[in-house]
Amino acid sequence: MQAIEFEATAYQHSIKIPETVPDGVPIRVLLLIEDRPPESVSDVKTLLATLTDGLTDEDLMRPRDSGREPVEWDI
Repeated sequence: MQAIEFEATAYQHSIKIPETVPDGVPIRVLLLIEDRPPESVSDVKTLLATLTDGLTDEDLMRPRDSGREPVEWDI
């Protein structure tokens, strides 16, 4: 048996599991919840600053888009 300990923030009632956990492997999840809920954020600037909390550079990377290939016309 192996154990992995990680911290995550629930978003829309889901938690992202680390990439090291293979598909199809049974896991046991233990939830530890703070006694008090987080303070609500009324400042938009603060809210935007916390949007990427817990994300890695890989999560934020954009896919390379080279655009459409040039069109060749039959003349």
